[in-house]
Amino acid sequence: MRLASLALATMLAIAAPARAEPLHDAVDAYVLFQNDITDLLSAEITDEAQMNQALILAARHDPQRVASGRIAYGALTASQSPAFVNGVRSRVRNAGRAPVIRQLRRDIAYARNRPPGSGEAIQLILSSSAADNARLAAASHRFNGLGASLASLTPHGDSTSRDRRNAELSALAGVRRSVDAAIAPRVHPIALTATPLSDPTAFGGRRFWDALANRASPTPPVFTWRETASGASSVNRMLTLAGLYVVGATESESARVSELLSDRRTGECLATEQLQLRQCTSVSASANEDAYCIARHGLAGPSQCLGLAAAP
Repeated sequence: MRLASLALATMLAIAAPARAEPLHDAVDAYVLFQNDITDLLSAEITDEAQMNQALILAARHDPQRVASGRIAYGALTASQSPAFVNGVRSRVRNAGRAPVIRQLRRDIAYARNRPPGSGEAIQLILSSSAADNARLAAASHRFNGLGASLASLTPHGDSTSRDRRNAELSALAGVRRSVDAAIAPRVHPIALTATPLSDPTAFGGRRFWDALANRASPTPPVFTWRETASGASSVNRMLTLAGLYVVGATESESARVSELLSDRRTGECLATEQLQLRQCTSVSASANEDAYCIARHGLAGPSQCLGLAAAP
């Protein structure tokens, strides 16, 4: 009887689907967001149909999922810091795994203040955030320029067609999409498998998203960044999640992980920009006005919502 029960349990374990790593699952929304930013930076846009496609790229992301994905991306980036990972592991050796997990569960500042090496991880987080925001700013400048070049295009149709388009845009954010399986291994790194400190094209590096899409772009310079006044809270979330990831506790500490990934402030900011994007395009009269809406509320606004790094 015991053998039969053991055999049944083994069969069920084999048949059960593998549980997704919580940070890998969460980061996918940010990956999809950055992939669309890459397309907005590169796409040829010479007519209204192409501008409508660009509008879809700018409007189709769920704000709360992007906010959570940005937190997960920062956490996974921090887990590529040798100094931070070694610092967390040294705490485990000295204090024990359970006490370290308990501290990460209770104290949002523990990962910043207690393990040695957090400064290196913070700089990785801020550097990647600054690079990501530079891409949003570049895309915003591009669409401002496109607006002027498209001024001669035929104006949009009547308000009924604009209302229909606005309804279609509103429905896009609720559609769940998956990351391409071909790039999944590159955006789901385990600790210390990427080298963003020395390779700007590695996960968390200053050119990662462009390299992921094989897009040529200059490498941003290396700076020592400062946290924005509101950024420290998000960085603490990222460091705590990175600590849990390094000690292999993100699945067992699911309640803590969900709490840390829930970035309401950033999600609400992104939701406001998304709403304003739809409102802007609902009254736009032509493709060039759509371009200005995308530049302001689809790119520049989200850049301000997501910013963590202040100039050195």
